[in-house]
Amino acid sequence: MPTRILAIDDSETMHRLFKMIFDDDEYDLILSDNGEEGLEFVKNYKPDIILLDFIMPKVNGFQFCKIVRNELNLDIPILLITSKAEDVGEKFIAKFANIDYIPKPFQPDEIVEKMEEMLGAKEEQAANIPEEKTKIPEEPLVSEAPAEDKSVPEESAETESESSVLDEAPGLESKIIKSVQPHLRKIIQKMIQLETGYQEAEIKGESPELDDLINIMKSGTGVLNIFNFEKTFSFSFNEGKLFFAKSSKFGVEQISEIFQHVTGVSLFKTDTFAEIYDQLKAMDISDAQIQSTFEYYTYNMINTALNLEESRYFVDENIDNRDIVDSVYINMDNLKSGFSDYLEEKAEINKIVYDDNLIPQAAGQTEGNFSELERKILSLCDGKRNVGQILKFFGNNTQMAKNSLGTLILTGFIKI
Repeated sequence: MPTRILAIDDSETMHRLFKMIFDDDEYDLILSDNGEEGLEFVKNYKPDIILLDFIMPKVNGFQFCKIVRNELNLDIPILLITSKAEDVGEKFIAKFANIDYIPKPFQPDEIVEKMEEMLGAKEEQAANIPEEKTKIPEEPLVSEAPAEDKSVPEESAETESESSVLDEAPGLESKIIKSVQPHLRKIIQKMIQLETGYQEAEIKGESPELDDLINIMKSGTGVLNIFNFEKTFSFSFNEGKLFFAKSSKFGVEQISEIFQHVTGVSLFKTDTFAEIYDQLKAMDISDAQIQSTFEYYTYNMINTALNLEESRYFVDENIDNRDIVDSVYINMDNLKSGFSDYLEEKAEINKIVYDDNLIPQAAGQTEGNFSELERKILSLCDGKRNVGQILKFFGNNTQMAKNSLGTLILTGFIKI
């Protein structure tokens, strides 16, 4: 029989994490987002164990435990999940029986081990194995149907075919699970860290608008994190200046690739924006070109972050000074107008690269730190060929050519 788990937490992110951790036939998971509803589930669902958040609406963790133990007289194990682990957890243990705690953030394995420890799951499983082995199904003495009626329907045949794959490759399922687990563990750990940061932050909210970003970054120092279950965007700011932006997927890699693409230079792999800047300056790339590319990259990050579905945001006061370059930043007083210009330019570029009939022309300068792809595009933009004719020269690299064309238009090297 699967372990019945009641998880009570007002965070949708934690609900998703619980679903990922307990996505197994061994567990029967039910979720609640407040203590009041959780008490009803305790009465009707009769869980084997309760995972409980400390801070909740309607009925908080302490009130919940008091009702379960003193009013309902139930001895169900309760595992308290809290970012204030020792301060809160020890007080709960001293006050209530059969209760333990686990701090946020936690590893998926840690919460499973803690549950097994509280339930004595390993001893129960060991005791049940011999009993299950002795159950031998009885074969019918008389055939229930003629032989000709025992043909397998098409749907059953498909099912048997699928199961035979696993029969022929024993351990295949466990191998797949093992290969996926490390990646899944990283995702869960990352989301727990974000959820903990969100819960503890003083400045936080949901679905931010551009004005929210500006107001937050106009004063103080920190990192503004905008996230949902799939992506995270981080904006480092100090006293009204936005110094760096990055996404969880790319870190500094994306801006490094953009600088290489725009300037035509090769950069060493780095971990911080300051290191990228030092390399660019060593190759005589001007601050004006670095600033222009930085603004395009940052506005693109802001645009993507603001369009993130079901997003939330919070400010972490810990900032990595290696992502701050004193001469490259966006002032909050100019962010709204700059972002508006970016959106207009992006709309125009989209019209251009998806309109085969428009005719681009090089603005004059064709020498400089351009990549081979950019030089090729500049040479083809002669005022005679349309976009469709130009892109035909690039075959499988059409999408990259579109991106390069857009960048050259943004930086004024190509006009329409």
